[in-house]
Amino acid sequence: MKYLERAVSPRLAPFVECVWTAWNPRSSGAPERIVPDGCPELIVHLGDAFARRVGTRWQRQPRAFLAGTLTRPWMVKSGRRALTVGLRFRPAGFTALFGGSLAGTADREIPIDGLLGAAGRDLVARLGRAQSAPRRLDAAAAWLLEHTEPEAARTLSSSAVASIVKARGRARIDEIADRLQCTRRQLERSFARDLGIGPKIYARIVRLNAVLARLDETERASAVDLALESGYFDQAHLLRDFRLIAGRSPRKPRDEDGEMAKHFTRPDRLRSLFLGE
Repeated sequence: MKYLERAVSPRLAPFVECVWTAWNPRSSGAPERIVPDGCPELIVHLGDAFARRVGTRWQRQPRAFLAGTLTRPWMVKSGRRALTVGLRFRPAGFTALFGGSLAGTADREIPIDGLLGAAGRDLVARLGRAQSAPRRLDAAAAWLLEHTEPEAARTLSSSAVASIVKARGRARIDEIADRLQCTRRQLERSFARDLGIGPKIYARIVRLNAVLARLDETERASAVDLALESGYFDQAHLLRDFRLIAGRSPRKPRDEDGEMAKHFTRPDRLRSLFLGE
């Protein structure tokens, strides 16, 4: 599976992490493990649609959809011909650009037509006309600039996201609410609208990804030391969160996540998102 991504313009960077594309004209259809990172994405399958494992069955994904913020790992696999484009939003970035609410979208695939209407259809059409990976990324970035009106003001949830990331997921939600001069309930409602999940589960996702970001640099450290340094009570707590959120052990090689998915858990990406490096 070949993979290419590109950062967006400075105007969009506070809201969009990147646009990316992955393709393989003869895909093996091997499973890919997508680990939650707090980032919803617009996904367009230009080749064969992927399938996602739901329970014991594989369910075909829509051709174009919003992948709501994940709280648990997704196992997906491509068809014979993979050609997919993704627009990856930062936490609270999607609603800042498009308005509306992400409440009820967590762990779900929301068809793009019902979500964005004519603008969504325009995105699919532009990507379909692009004849190369760089041009697909050009088309996705241009569509974002034409169809969005970035808001300058920070929302309650975006301010809380910054605080949670700065604390690497170890801050108490009540303390963050006090710091932002709001109630915990107000913060939870803001997160439901802008991320589709609550601040507590987002903090768990941040804490786990902060561990993932450091694994390649701390292979010499014991799992107990790593757990304690990252704010877990003990090694068992760390392993439990990895099983529930990442669907694998901390030491399992990233390459085993899948040809495409391994790019999403690159240490440099995770360090940028969760460690501010």
